[in-house]
Amino acid sequence: MRTSCSPATPKVKLEIINLQKCYPIAPGRIKKLVRRIFSGENKDAELNLVFIDNKGIKKINNTFLGHNYATDVLSFAYHEQSPKNTIAGEILVSVEMAVQQAKSRGCSVEGEIALYLVHGVLHLLGYDDRKKKDAQRMHQREGALLAECGYCVPIPD
Repeated sequence: MRTSCSPATPKVKLEIINLQKCYPIAPGRIKKLVRRIFSGENKDAELNLVFIDNKGIKKINNTFLGHNYATDVLSFAYHEQSPKNTIAGEILVSVEMAVQQAKSRGCSVEGEIALYLVHGVLHLLGYDDRKKKDAQRMHQREGALLAECGYCVPIPD
């Protein structure tokens, strides 16, 4: 991994919760990636990063968003609990989905997980992908962050 991905600020508190057995998680690389994102945004963060399977993310997606299907990543912000200049929230990543999608995107499973994490963090930072122009901006930022940290940059669907 490139040294440019090294964290610039120690003000990022991460709790990694692994609830899946599809693929081994590398906590050190995950923490380094997420810290790099927040150092570039000059923001502090308190996040739970939850790694689950398709069944788990489908249940949460249905319960909180009314979508009865598995998805790759979900982000939930804890606005009312956040100190000023601190992003607090939870990002749920379907590792099973990452395993399924990595091959079709031409990336490693670790790279696909990194994409989902970057995408989730950017949502917590206020990025949106509902409109085409906003989605392009978000995908450009995702690609830049992934490239800076030495990950495969997938071609958007």
